[in-house]
Amino acid sequence: MSRKLYSRREVLRTTAGAAGVGLLASSAAPMAPADGGAAIPSEQRQGVLWGLQYDPHVEAYQRLADLFESQGGGTYEVQPQAWPIPPKVIAALAAGTQPDVACIMGEQLTSLHLHQALVPCTEQVYNHMGVDPDESFVGDAIGAYTWQGEIWGVPTEANGVGNMVNVPSEDVIALGLEDQYPPLNGEVFFESYPSMWELAQALQVEEDGKVVKWGLSSQGWDDMSYLGILRTLLDKKGMDWWDLENKQFNINTEEGIKAMQLYVETPVEMGIETQLDQSHFDAALAGKVALARGNGTPSLPMSWELGYTYVMCGAPMVFEGELPLFAGEGGWGFISLKQSHNPDMAIEFLRMLVTHEGQLEYAKIYGGAVHTSWKDLVGVYDHFTHPDPDGPQVGMAKILQEHLQPLTTFEGVGFGSIAEIGSAITEGASEVRQGNIGSEEAVELIQTRCEAQYQEYVSDVRELGLEP
Repeated sequence: MSRKLYSRREVLRTTAGAAGVGLLASSAAPMAPADGGAAIPSEQRQGVLWGLQYDPHVEAYQRLADLFESQGGGTYEVQPQAWPIPPKVIAALAAGTQPDVACIMGEQLTSLHLHQALVPCTEQVYNHMGVDPDESFVGDAIGAYTWQGEIWGVPTEANGVGNMVNVPSEDVIALGLEDQYPPLNGEVFFESYPSMWELAQALQVEEDGKVVKWGLSSQGWDDMSYLGILRTLLDKKGMDWWDLENKQFNINTEEGIKAMQLYVETPVEMGIETQLDQSHFDAALAGKVALARGNGTPSLPMSWELGYTYVMCGAPMVFEGELPLFAGEGGWGFISLKQSHNPDMAIEFLRMLVTHEGQLEYAKIYGGAVHTSWKDLVGVYDHFTHPDPDGPQVGMAKILQEHLQPLTTFEGVGFGSIAEIGSAITEGASEVRQGNIGSEEAVELIQTRCEAQYQEYVSDVRELGLEP
């Protein structure tokens, strides 16, 4: 559920000489054996797999490599890479040292799409395996790997941020409020934003007139949290925050102002939220805030094992009695490159990932991925570290998989850099939290920055000889 952003310039212009690499690769034939002889037997093939240099990820990659080898597909060498991965892939393409398969978040593939470096998967992976992507995957997972009507990879995670609130269960019980608020009262969502603020007020702790534990923090992952509120408000008009057809941002609008008021301005005015020097989940685990909105980490088993008792519920309803909509960033998944040294081996690896067995091996990550992308793993918990049906891990999975993911669709495409849009939203929200500006000024700031980065994005794309 973690994410780090990198800039548009890093995405599109990391390697000046690499711009034509993917364009050339798009028409290149698969590489023949170096000696001109017979193809190497499948079980003797050796490929390279890149992914995030992070222990839970590396362990998942190795499990998948072991599964592939056990099926007679050959051996993959796992080569973990420091963040960010796409610029390294582009540089490797220019040097001829590219991997065969890589694990990259779908929302981070823009530069590789523009360089036309990826292998299309609809026909040779999904159709070949008889897998309907719309039926087999949940939430925004497939959307994150879709570009211009084609699917360019296999997701293994769906969105895990922006649509939840972590609730300190023991504190709520100590106040005798467990029958009034989710999820302890059996409900999934707060019935309204005022309802969440009411609980935050009750949980806030003051000593000698000074706040020592804030009632609420939504700081961090501001983009998906804010865009979900805005998406819900705009949906009444048949609109979204980004209009791809008209190339228009709909942030500096009445709905954009209302979304910022619900998200930040009102709780700040109520005195239950402030600007902190850390994210909401770090602040929650440090005992500085009660309700933590946006990232489910405080409710994960690893937090319970450290003595925390957070449980997760859905973000509040924007319109009372109506389920909210959410914007998702997708999650991690796997792609292959047109310049793969082992193209057949790479495709076979991706085909393995559209099977239950392949998805299950990845889903063991983090002690059991509660944000799995694979529909047949929804409601399956025997691979969890804590499979107790009444335990916090299963409870979190049920809320995320059964209630939040169906309401979450991918953030969108064609708007430029989500990193810069996220940075703009974070800046606007931060200024409001500090009391420097109000919601009207914040959405104007965000809209202006979004439009400016889009114009630079268009310019960069055209420098590559393409049209956005």
